[in-house]
Amino acid sequence: MRHFLYDSPNVHYQPCTTCVEVPRPSRTCSVSRRELRPNELFYSVVSGDCERYIRKDIAADHWTAPPKDCVGWWKSTVKHIRESDVPEDAETPQSLFARLLTQPGEPDTLYIVTLLLLRRKQLRYERELTDEQGNRLLEVYSPETNTLYQIPIALPDQDRLEEIQCQLSALKK
Repeated sequence: MRHFLYDSPNVHYQPCTTCVEVPRPSRTCSVSRRELRPNELFYSVVSGDCERYIRKDIAADHWTAPPKDCVGWWKSTVKHIRESDVPEDAETPQSLFARLLTQPGEPDTLYIVTLLLLRRKQLRYERELTDEQGNRLLEVYSPETNTLYQIPIALPDQDRLEEIQCQLSALKK
């Protein structure tokens, strides 16, 4: 449950001065009863009185307007994919990293995956260096394989970064 105070500038609400518990999204449209898909827009409505609040999630294509009796509503996006939504044979960040090491051609993807694994502490930063040709490299260590890797620092442009983000969002955690 999330605690929610109804004086946030990002939420449309009727005046209320109490702190209430709002359940997490149900992932199901309360109008059509169908499951909400990843990245789908939906609206959440909180109704009730100070003793009991009810949350309803409504897919954007079924949204008309907030009910008159609601105390708050907001628009959101289904952000996380549940593990059960990811196929068993889906690639993991670690397997993508290993594959990109052996298949040159996507240095920007390799660099971004390396940063992801550094953030998750699955790789350890060692140093930044420059090779004989003047290319900047990121040296990282994998405790799992006991190996040092030198990864080209290849910053993608905005369009390419969006492609890489889509690719990473499909990975199994």
